[in-house]
Amino acid sequence: MAYALPVNIVSNGVHFNRSYAFNAEGGFKVNQTINQINLASADALVQYDVSGCIQVKFSARTLNTKLSIMKDSSNIDVVEALYDPQTDLLLTDSINVCTCDFIDGINTQSVISVGQLKYLYSDFMYTVGAYFGDPNGFASLFSQVNDFDINNGGIFDASAFIQVVNSSQFNIQGSFISDLSGQVTISNINKTLRYALDGNVFENRFPSDNKLNYGVVDGFIAGDLIFIPEGFTITLSLDIQQENILPINNIGPTNLDAISPVINWTRGYIKRSTTYSTTNITQVITLPILLELTDDELQNYTNFGITWANSTNVVYNGILSNPNKNWVAISISTTGKFQTAITDTGDIYISDDYGSTRTVSFNIGVSSSNSISISFTGQYQTASNGTQIYVSSDYGSTWTNTFSSGTSNIFVSICLTGKYQTIVSSGDTVYTSNNYGITWRPLDINSELYATIPDSQNNMYQSVETFPSAGVALSYNGLYQTVVAEYIYRSQDFGQTWTNVSNTNDLTENNWISVAMSSDGKYQTALESGGDVFTSTDFGVTWTLLNDDRLLDKEWISASSSATGQYQTIVQQGGLVYCTFDYGNTWAQVDDTNLQNKDFRDVSISSDGIYQCVCEYAGKIYMSNLMIAPPTCVCPN
Repeated sequence: MAYALPVNIVSNGVHFNRSYAFNAEGGFKVNQTINQINLASADALVQYDVSGCIQVKFSARTLNTKLSIMKDSSNIDVVEALYDPQTDLLLTDSINVCTCDFIDGINTQSVISVGQLKYLYSDFMYTVGAYFGDPNGFASLFSQVNDFDINNGGIFDASAFIQVVNSSQFNIQGSFISDLSGQVTISNINKTLRYALDGNVFENRFPSDNKLNYGVVDGFIAGDLIFIPEGFTITLSLDIQQENILPINNIGPTNLDAISPVINWTRGYIKRSTTYSTTNITQVITLPILLELTDDELQNYTNFGITWANSTNVVYNGILSNPNKNWVAISISTTGKFQTAITDTGDIYISDDYGSTRTVSFNIGVSSSNSISISFTGQYQTASNGTQIYVSSDYGSTWTNTFSSGTSNIFVSICLTGKYQTIVSSGDTVYTSNNYGITWRPLDINSELYATIPDSQNNMYQSVETFPSAGVALSYNGLYQTVVAEYIYRSQDFGQTWTNVSNTNDLTENNWISVAMSSDGKYQTALESGGDVFTSTDFGVTWTLLNDDRLLDKEWISASSSATGQYQTIVQQGGLVYCTFDYGNTWAQVDDTNLQNKDFRDVSISSDGIYQCVCEYAGKIYMSNLMIAPPTCVCPN
């Protein structure tokens, strides 16, 4: 059902009068700290008077990532999401935007309008002047009054706003801006998204050639508006030296009493209050923020894989440890916040701060084939030492042994939801799980289940049983799976049945070592140990050799892909690192000297492509990210 609703009024990019917007609560403050305020239940989207509010462009992808929705490079089609198609509900119905998210997500070009804040400094300068009785008051009794100025005559523009939220210094001697604090909560997301879909109040969900249908699973899109009634509070405070000689000449409080209605008022959602004494003037203004969601992002993807830094804060038994370890595997979550790495001694190191600190949480035993894989939220994790499988459902904090039967090297892969998992046990068989790794089913040609399996699947069993190396990759929902061993095998039914595609691609017996795929399974890259690099753009059906002299006959060890498949990284054992920006068509060698001639064992890329890690045997973990600096968010979850 569609509703006929009035449209939002926009002039020169600025929203006016009453506009539909998603509601949010909480806000950001300077010089004050607030607790989280959750949104009360709302019946539907309503119109708000947005006149005079701060209007800022903000990335729709940032909010969707918090909803565990990842889209392709065009930001149109969903490639992975925590979503229940049976109920048509996103599994996350409330998200927080902390100060770090806000600061990292805006710049001067993001600010559409500072609204009523454009009078912030000039109004405060007027208040200070009135306090001292300008033009003929008692100002001469105090120094620097006549020179009092804020930001070149009271200018408050987009640049000033960005300086305020980033705690920059101003031109008043001895003044400072405190850190921004606070948090915004957006709740009832499923309900309000449905209303936005039915009424199309933002006029951005029309069917088109690029997108025939929109649903709740699409989350937020460019053009959506989010209104935060008490979005921003700023406090300006000026101290005045106490007079030591009676009688007191400072009659400033009396002067401001006379103009109280001018300096204290409420106009709609905007409020200003002024307090004063003989030693201080403080003015506080609170006004809404209107976020206009956009496809624009601040990250510069041309820097993908360019610069790297080593991870030095490694903690063992509560003590800062030598970061040089025999690292053999690493896996990171969609956003890069959660990272888990494992050594050949079996120590599992977890991080919940983008790899800034890594702490031992468990030991699964000594094995050169120790492996690790985590879901895209980081909640579900699976580790193996070649003979046993361990799983965690609490971000790697605790682990449970769920399988003990492997006999050789084990290679593990988890679909990004965590539900479907596949393990290739070289010299043994393939094991699959459809319940987050709690129970496992082996591929056994002697079982009744496989009494009538096709020859290609029989070949897979024999190939894995006899071959010393292998790799495995799953699409985000587990539907598409690829196993590489002696041959390449693909499944398009959650690992129930498998097809050997090597024969149809004229691929003879190869020593495959690793495979990576995009979240939807369309783009895949397979590595041959001591050999070449092959790519597929049709879900693993056909494969093409990358005929690049730099990539031929190398000791490849690991490959990883972003959710879209546009950004990928492959690494050599004892060699170099190569990255691609175009779905694997062309590759560039990483020239960073930190990554030259290292004994690399694994690589992992976050779904958004912003973060990636490579781990070195008898060395360090190296990280690369597209942010100016690694996030150091200490905001409450």
